[in-house]
Amino acid sequence: MDITYSFMIPVMQWIAEQCHSYGWAIVLLTILVRALVYPLVASSTRSMQRMSQMQPQLKAIQERYKNDPEMFQKKAMEFYQKNKINPMGGCLPTLVQLPILFALFAAFTGPPFGDKVIPVKVKVVAQAEASKATRAETSGGNSPYVAPDHRLAKLVVFPGDSTVVAGGTVDFGVRAVEGALPLDFRPTWRLKGAGKDIHGASIDDKGHAVFPETGEVTVECVVPGIAKNESFGFIRSLGKVVSGANLLKPENWDNLFLIVLFGITMFLSQKLMVQPVAPGADPDQVAIQQQTQKTMPIAVTAMFFFIPLPSGVFLYMVVSNLIQSAQTWWIMRKPAPAVVDVLADAGAAGGQPVAKQAAPAEVQAKTSGNGAGGGGGKKSSGKRKSKKKK
Repeated sequence: MDITYSFMIPVMQWIAEQCHSYGWAIVLLTILVRALVYPLVASSTRSMQRMSQMQPQLKAIQERYKNDPEMFQKKAMEFYQKNKINPMGGCLPTLVQLPILFALFAAFTGPPFGDKVIPVKVKVVAQAEASKATRAETSGGNSPYVAPDHRLAKLVVFPGDSTVVAGGTVDFGVRAVEGALPLDFRPTWRLKGAGKDIHGASIDDKGHAVFPETGEVTVECVVPGIAKNESFGFIRSLGKVVSGANLLKPENWDNLFLIVLFGITMFLSQKLMVQPVAPGADPDQVAIQQQTQKTMPIAVTAMFFFIPLPSGVFLYMVVSNLIQSAQTWWIMRKPAPAVVDVLADAGAAGGQPVAKQAAPAEVQAKTSGNGAGGGGGKKSSGKRKSKKKK
């Protein structure tokens, strides 16, 4: 099931129709998806919070049974069971929500916010190999297309990957396998590469291609994004893609600001996830966590300086980080339950202090000389003496 095509884009289109803004469509769709995955986020965050709190006790178990791996495994499982924690509890909810978030990301990287390329490979052979000439019915890849009237379609290129004889021609076209295309739809046709890379091939704006020389050529059909030039707030173009030194140009400062804002919101989100240092925590592990908290946002932000992504994607990532920070704060404000100590004495219940037991009878007899019990002992001794005199 294509979540992007069947859910993300239709919902986004409906929002855009209601508020007449693709910028608000990005913001509101991100909020909606984050709300839908909140139960998974809460489960994952609580599990990580609990695991962080339990690390000192796990370390203590490991130290005590470092020479007995079998006993260590037994005690560790007992520890997890009594504390009602699944070691994979923090990973599984994250893995479940990833396809949803990837689908959301994909909704902002193609139409309507940016152009989408459908490639077709063409192998040009000599006349002697004419028997090898073949043509697939359609391209292997397809692309969603959003029309100006908000109608949605899924497109393919025909013919698809082909083998043609040198000097031959191919007329490429586009058709909808789902939905319908408007009558004025016009894709852009181009050949990948230049000069020797295209072996003298050419293609016009109607898709008519000529292949005069042998070799391999890639024909690209560019499906246009209708909202790529739409502005939103300080963002000049939701589909603008710039990277590297171009970000320093005044006309691209909106993208630069979004990237920096992404780094700040990522740092905030990570800071909210950090637990207070528990007594007995490993200093080396604490140092690594603190260092990661500082360097990870910087490293990821620096990476996005060189990854060409549309402005709309950065808007999505900033809004997503802000929502995640709010969700994390809401979850983490409630402390995790106290850890049950499985290393306590066997008589302790759930790690509670062991109740004092009554002293054995011999000990009571020896100590009966104190207090009221002592008086009773002297009287019985006097009675035995009086019997002897008689």
